[in-house]
Amino acid sequence: MTDRKKKLEILYINDILILNNRIFSDKTNHYLKKMLFNLRLVFRYNDEGLDDLIDLYYYIEDILKNEIEVDDEELTILIYRLTDTVLNMDDNLHAGTLIMESAANLLQSLYLEFETYKLADRVYEYPEDKEYILSQMKNQVVDFDNLIEILNITSDVQVKERVEKILENNYPFEYATYKARCEYLDV
Repeated sequence: MTDRKKKLEILYINDILILNNRIFSDKTNHYLKKMLFNLRLVFRYNDEGLDDLIDLYYYIEDILKNEIEVDDEELTILIYRLTDTVLNMDDNLHAGTLIMESAANLLQSLYLEFETYKLADRVYEYPEDKEYILSQMKNQVVDFDNLIEILNITSDVQVKERVEKILENNYPFEYATYKARCEYLDV
């Protein structure tokens, strides 16, 4: 494990991007990485009351590095830690809404992971129902990426408007970042 100091280098994120937990889906890995990045932003603009967030940062980083084996018990611990962090976040924390949004997306993905774990356990208990149980497992994809792809390949104005509305309502931070990057790159 590394020295436990808060991370401030938000412009260089390759160390986050290369991390990947071998057990989790692409969607969960995406939201874990997003949480690390947003925690870095919070560290950058706050000086006090960061101890719990720093611990959470390194906990998530260790999960992404596969240094912590994630079974159903560890998954439960991660869900509780995220929930506890959001519920007990200091009101004076600058950019705290970034953490809340990241935690909401990550928790949704972790609940699907937890459901998948339970279904996988049932495969061992009931091998005769293996095909049926496997069909119930959800294949998690990063919804945001799929919506952006639809937005970019369609020429139908109504479809574009509906997809943009979904993006604005469900992924406000990610979509604002995406639009800012596209407009910057288009200039």
